Amino acid sequence: MIWKVIQNPTLGCNSFLIGDEISGQGVVVDPLAQVGVEAYILSAHDLGMQIIEVLETHVHADHVSCALDLTKELSVPYRISRHAPAVFAFTPLADDTRLHYGALAIDVWETPGHTKDSVSLILYDLARGLDPWAVLTGDSLFVGDVGRPDLVDAGETAVRLAALDQYHSIQRLMTLPDWTELWPAHYGSSPCGGIFMNRRPQSTIGYERRFNPFVHMSDPDIFVEETLRYLKPPPEEAESIRTANLTA
Repeated sequence: MIWKVIQNPTLGCNSFLIGDEISGQGVVVDPLAQVGVEAYILSAHDLGMQIIEVLETHVHADHVSCALDLTKELSVPYRISRHAPAVFAFTPLADDTRLHYGALAIDVWETPGHTKDSVSLILYDLARGLDPWAVLTGDSLFVGDVGRPDLVDAGETAVRLAALDQYHSIQRLMTLPDWTELWPAHYGSSPCGGIFMNRRPQSTIGYERRFNPFVHMSDPDIFVEETLRYLKPPPEEAESIRTANLTA
């Protein structure tokens, strides 16, 4: 399996190149404009991987994406949630869809809460087995924390409903096996989670099941209250960044 994590520690961002080493087919997930289109293309070349598609876990509000620029440069499809309010053409990701790139399989789960268009991507190496080995959770589940529900609509009712969606999304993610590696889109200094977000860029489902305080909350009402209680200040220019990521 081809696997490379490209990070921006200043923003606390993870992005990924994932592929099948036999066929050479693969994808880029959540590419960062601060890293640049050329860096992803060169990294894929060094890994012997052909970028077949570019995927995003959601419309980001804390950093500018280069996903659309990357797809234009390579003439490949851009995939994002069917609920994304983008004004440009894209190939929609829908719940319970399986994508194939050689022996790499990716299951799409809709995990709304942080945004309505949030998805998690469950990764399988079919050359080794049928069980998932990792999940890219976007801004749904972090190391030690969960995604904030207030960056799209700051109205109290909307935020509470989004936090409730987040609760149900976390419960769904907890159905994955303990050994599943957890790779969120953000970590550490990112403002997209609460005060418990860990500086480590990855974890496992089992570890978060044991030690993430929000996973332990079985009462959805308590989950909503605690999520809102520990919100950090929103990212600067969040609205303008999200708008930029929704336009061509």
